[in-house]
Amino acid sequence: MLLTMTENELSRINVIQDVCDKQITGVEAARRLNLSCRQVSRLVKRFTQFGAGGLL
Repeated sequence: MLLTMTENELSRINVIQDVCDKQITGVEAARRLNLSCRQVSRLVKRFTQFGAGGLL
């Protein structure tokens, strides 16, 4: 299945990947994405379970 992503979605994936790689904290990711820390935790969980497609 081919997924097309907007620039914002690609940016979000990069930030969440950085959190998974422990390059930035969840707090920093929340600041960059203008989300709550809790929402970033949810995104990280979905990303680890389903990959990039889980964030669309």
